[in-house]
Amino acid sequence: MRSALFQVHWFLGLTAGLVLMVLGVTGGLLSVEDEVTALLSPGIVAVPAREAPRLTPDALIARLTNEAPGRRVTLLVMSGAADRAAQVRLADGGPGRGVETYVDPYDGRILGAARGADFFGFVRRLHRWLILPGNGDGWGRTITGAAALSLVYLALSGLYLRWPKGRRDWRVWLKPALNRRGRALHWSLHAVVGTWVLVLYLVMALTGLWWSYGWYRDGVTILLTGQPAAAAPPRGERPGGMARREGAPAPLDPAFAAFTAATNGLYATASLAPARAGETIRIRAVALDAAHVQARDEWRFRPDGTLDSRDLYAERPLGARLVGSVLALHEGRFFGPVGTVAFMLAALAMPLFGVTGLLLYLGRRRSRRRHAPEAAQVA
Repeated sequence: MRSALFQVHWFLGLTAGLVLMVLGVTGGLLSVEDEVTALLSPGIVAVPAREAPRLTPDALIARLTNEAPGRRVTLLVMSGAADRAAQVRLADGGPGRGVETYVDPYDGRILGAARGADFFGFVRRLHRWLILPGNGDGWGRTITGAAALSLVYLALSGLYLRWPKGRRDWRVWLKPALNRRGRALHWSLHAVVGTWVLVLYLVMALTGLWWSYGWYRDGVTILLTGQPAAAAPPRGERPGGMARREGAPAPLDPAFAAFTAATNGLYATASLAPARAGETIRIRAVALDAAHVQARDEWRFRPDGTLDSRDLYAERPLGARLVGSVLALHEGRFFGPVGTVAFMLAALAMPLFGVTGLLLYLGRRRSRRRHAPEAAQVA
């Protein structure tokens, strides 16, 4: 049994290991995207706070209509901080989500995309789809999903293969033998560091499968909430029902004013999508004291500003909070700043297992070749 598990373990390590190393490094880079782009983008992500009032959503959209003729706003993210720019998504009617840019919340001036956004966009495509043709509809999604399944097996089988038959000092489990050389050092690093990050890798892999397999996402949703997953919009259609619709646009200001009054203006971000006359206006907001950026409250208002419904993240059952926080779980942000750093370091350490696993495999092959003539002479 152990021999069979070991054979599959090293086979998956040699085949899926390269993909996992790419996913680990790119995932570690993506975990610091917001911080890096903000650091590189003074005057774009952050703006000088002023005494003048910030533009309301309708006024901001009106200014953008003049700033970017031929394009329309499909998403507007208002910041609750006086020194942070607003974000908008501009579409030109073609396929795709459109382009995202920052705008000055005081005068509606387009500030542009954050510096480094193109680089992180490439890293994201590499992480999700290995930049293979077809993106999410191509082979990249299938390969990364298979790699995530392989990581689950590698973590669990590695724990089983390392499990001691007798009682063992905890230092053997948790302290790497850095004074060793050669295969002994490689094995110690592979096994001990693997023990450190085993739970983190399982969380990464099990949440990563969410975006790879619809059946997995549906099953987890039913398991945690007892309800089937909401049907995803067809690919190419804008999320949130933001496809082009006929009819006059509904004003957003009454709903936003009611939301601001209900929260006393204390929110981190509030996302709105333009609606048509008669439609409810949805505002997805992150509270100032939210545990992570995916801890979103959902408010719905009628066009006149009357509250239609409110769904606060903190009041949801645990299962619903987990389903709504898959990305935060995947990145470790669900567990606070310590979790974010721990997940980032664990992701960046992924190449360590690929390299040490390969060295151990090559070492075993050399050892077998050396002992083969001796075995033949004995025979």
